[in-house]
Amino acid sequence: MAQVSGSVLDPTGKAIVGAQVTMTDTEKGQVRTAVSDSAGSYTLPSLPVGPYRLEVKAPGFKDYVQSGLVLQVGNNIQINVAMQVGSVSERVEVNAATNQVETRENSISVVIDAQRISEFPWQADKVTARRTFWMAATTRTPCRTLTCLFRSPTL
Repeated sequence: MAQVSGSVLDPTGKAIVGAQVTMTDTEKGQVRTAVSDSAGSYTLPSLPVGPYRLEVKAPGFKDYVQSGLVLQVGNNIQINVAMQVGSVSERVEVNAATNQVETRENSISVVIDAQRISEFPWQADKVTARRTFWMAATTRTPCRTLTCLFRSPTL
């Protein structure tokens, strides 16, 4: 799961209250919504991983659309939106993904897909090695070398 939060601001930097913020999973079509509060802040928690499009709408402002967002496990990113004054029929669209920087936690994580795991050069019994790798990957104790993976207790 991931989380997206941020602020919705007008061109002068003041909060926009009541802006409709929508995150749409572009593969599955699932939609999550939030409304900006009195500080212009919004939060969309517990988003499944995958590609998304962010849309923000507020009366008296051009619609804002940002596509190309890809959420990974544990992402907790902040996207601040600067709305532009305009009519309801006008739209600002951003098609490039921004750098998604973790702003709330100072940990390092990596998403490893099934293909990379299957290509990993296992040195010991494959079942034991995979259990050990899984345990090392899911514990909070840092493991900086492959050697420590194989010294960990097995299941």
